[in-house]
Amino acid sequence: MKRVILGFLLIALISCTHNTKPTLLSAEEEYQRAYNYFKKGDYKKSIDLFKFFFNRHPGSQWVDDAQFYYSESYYQIHDYTTALQEFQFLINNFPSSKWSEKALLRKTQCLEEFSPRVQRDQELTKQCLEAYEEFIARYPYSKWIEEAKKGRDRIQEKLNQKHLEIGEIYMKMGKNEAAKIYLKEVVKKSEKWKNRAYLLLGDISLSEGKDSLAAFYYGEVNGEFEKEAAKKLEEIQ
Repeated sequence: MKRVILGFLLIALISCTHNTKPTLLSAEEEYQRAYNYFKKGDYKKSIDLFKFFFNRHPGSQWVDDAQFYYSESYYQIHDYTTALQEFQFLINNFPSSKWSEKALLRKTQCLEEFSPRVQRDQELTKQCLEAYEEFIARYPYSKWIEEAKKGRDRIQEKLNQKHLEIGEIYMKMGKNEAAKIYLKEVVKKSEKWKNRAYLLLGDISLSEGKDSLAAFYYGEVNGEFEKEAAKKLEEIQ
């Protein structure tokens, strides 16, 4: 008898389940659900829910907000390749969005993550510098302007270091004119590497018999190379 009653209960339960309609959430509710996971730091879950949101509500007023937090979720889990693509999608397709400013900054920061070591080709580093400069020119009063300027300066110094290394290589090869071009560029643009560049320019001038010019360059050297420059300056005088 118990089995019969249990059978009837099971049939009733299945019947109720079949007659239950799935709960359909509004665009705002779907967005908020995904955003709540983002706020909690569950970025992988927020990515899944934002994907569901895009499929269900592609024309929603919340779509650019969702696109930003979707992109930001990838950035937070350090998937910079996907984050870069998604931030670029937002920039291209929602140019008037309130998120386009932050998206451009994030795109630039993704490019910085791809910037290779100084010893390698620096084409991506140059692209990153251009992106930082674009942000600074487009949003001079942004609340992220100092962050962008610091990023630009980091990247510029990386390129300065590369130019310094190229200058040293040309010196070793005996190609002084080429070396001077790179070293003078470092002097103009770098606080971090200019003293080393001045020292090398002094060495080149000294090797060419231009003592007065060498003395000028050595006299400009400060910091960790100052003693070395001073010693060479004494030898000239």
